[in-house]
Amino acid sequence: MRINHFVPHPRFERFLCYPESFGHYSKEPEHYENRPNGLTTYNWHIVRAGKGYVRIGDELVELQSGTGFLYGPCVPQLYYSDSSEPWDVRWIHFTARGLGAILQGRGEREPWLFSWTGVIRLDQLWSELLNSNIPPMQEEAVRLSAITYEMINLIVQHAETIEGIPKPGMRDKLAEAADWIRVHCCEPLTLEHMASQASCSPSHFSRQFHSLIGKTPIAYLIECRILQSKVLLVSTSMTVKHIAERIGFGNSSYFIQTFRKSEGVTPEQFRTLRGTSNN
Repeated sequence: MRINHFVPHPRFERFLCYPESFGHYSKEPEHYENRPNGLTTYNWHIVRAGKGYVRIGDELVELQSGTGFLYGPCVPQLYYSDSSEPWDVRWIHFTARGLGAILQGRGEREPWLFSWTGVIRLDQLWSELLNSNIPPMQEEAVRLSAITYEMINLIVQHAETIEGIPKPGMRDKLAEAADWIRVHCCEPLTLEHMASQASCSPSHFSRQFHSLIGKTPIAYLIECRILQSKVLLVSTSMTVKHIAERIGFGNSSYFIQTFRKSEGVTPEQFRTLRGTSNN
């Protein structure tokens, strides 16, 4: 079974993302794609059953139910179904003009391989996409863009990058570690402290955390501290120096520099703009 839908260009050209085509292949042992120059769009597949293969450099990676892959524009593509146990895949080719901050470079140099097991909403959205009216009127175009946007956000937030076979429950451990970091962010934390919350080595923790959260543990820690500083700036009369010490920065100069880089203003300017009387 091969289902292919091709979508006309929308009249509104500024959607953050929009499908160019999408479909569903099942029980197709001869499904084989080799595109040395890739596509001009992103190419995203999820595997729902069976198995298939994706080539990354000289390595051939087997993908089974609950996994998937994403190619960025112009990235060479080679993937195919297993002949004896052909995969059941849902796929979409889409543009993503405004999603750089969300995708964080995924699929830009080589295919991003991931596990999406347990993300039930993702499969529901894919079914909704396949049942969409084609060709769309303007209202339907908005819905197609919204479905695509939600799907991309779900996979970025909940998928685990495949490095061999992901450890069961790693996503939950990382989420719990992120919550722990947020609660204890004002304490003098190191990468080793944070990694211990997920029971893994600092290097492995850093890679997996970045994959799930979209930033390194240290960057996330700083973000949590900046959020805490905002609360103190607008709700107390504490000095900037005292706030820097309270939230875990070594000195006020580094705090001011980091705050300005994050927010575009100094802590004192933020206090003036967002103080209690200005809310």
